[in-house]
Amino acid sequence: MNSGLVAALLIASASTRIPPVDQCTSDPSFSRFRTELRQTVAHRDRERLLAVVADDVLVSFGGDQGKRDFIRFWRLDRPKSSLLWAELGTALRLGCAKEGEMREAPSFGAQVGGEFDVFEILIALSGSVLRREPRDQSTQVAKLDWHVLTIRKPWDGGRWVEVTLDERRHGFIRKDQTRSPIDYRAGFEKWRGRWQIRSFVAGD
Repeated sequence: MNSGLVAALLIASASTRIPPVDQCTSDPSFSRFRTELRQTVAHRDRERLLAVVADDVLVSFGGDQGKRDFIRFWRLDRPKSSLLWAELGTALRLGCAKEGEMREAPSFGAQVGGEFDVFEILIALSGSVLRREPRDQSTQVAKLDWHVLTIRKPWDGGRWVEVTLDERRHGFIRKDQTRSPIDYRAGFEKWRGRWQIRSFVAGD
């Protein structure tokens, strides 16, 4: 077992919780912007969204940048079926962190900091369940509420992930009941007096 995983297991043994926080309410202009953005997402309004996307928006860490790449990456030529709305809507529901002049949603990336290896943990969404076996009918090990979970085996792309809650409890959780600190997150910045989406990326 590598040293990073050992450290993460020791930290997780305290059953650490990281509920989302909202540090972005003090600026009325950002509050208005975020409210309007949520409405835009709810209505799947492509033109209204693109009006607040920065011209040089960061789309991926693989070289995708700018509005043209943003439209292509998220298939906004067919906006009603784009996966962007679900991803951005989820990000906007999970808190907001303030870092200098920047804002980021969800808040988890800023909250985790350097205490954890972000590639080896997941955050259990409130109301999720840790189970003994990877099936919905399996014995419940623990009810979870923003608990930090250490990944025991690399996720294989399936419905379940094997994780450790603390030194006494481990099991399986449905992947859709978790959030990684490096899942899709939106970065916002004010440019010439207007808030913009400067990035919407996953990974690190």
